[in-house]
Amino acid sequence: MKPPGSSINRRTANTCRASLFFCLTLLMSTACGQTYDGAELYAANCSNCHGIYGEGDGAVTPELSVVLQDLRYLSQRNDGEFPEDFVFKVVDGRELRVAHGPAGMPVWGVEFSRSEGYSEDAQERVAAKISALTAFLKQIQITE
Repeated sequence: MKPPGSSINRRTANTCRASLFFCLTLLMSTACGQTYDGAELYAANCSNCHGIYGEGDGAVTPELSVVLQDLRYLSQRNDGEFPEDFVFKVVDGRELRVAHGPAGMPVWGVEFSRSEGYSEDAQERVAAKISALTAFLKQIQITE
């Protein structure tokens, strides 16, 4: 005999719990503004130098004093493995400034902080933007 008030079965209850968890997770990430499109961020912030496809042939590249590497081959230059942590730190720039050379590439951790702010929540959004850019760069890798 079923306990009083238990008109739904276990499978339905589990489905409801999973749906609720998914909705809450989505709501929290959207409410916190931590969902970003890496391709859009790249197009808006990186393509002028690195090119639309990451080939190092952006519109301002002829004006630069350095030769930009093709970002699509980061994995290939790293023994077939995408250097995710390193790329995150290079894009952020606040820790690995030497990797960019002297004031060549913008320090995106600082640039995004200027627009987002410096609170803990704002810094989470900055990290989410940099993570989205890193994920996009991982996605465009050529492994052949």
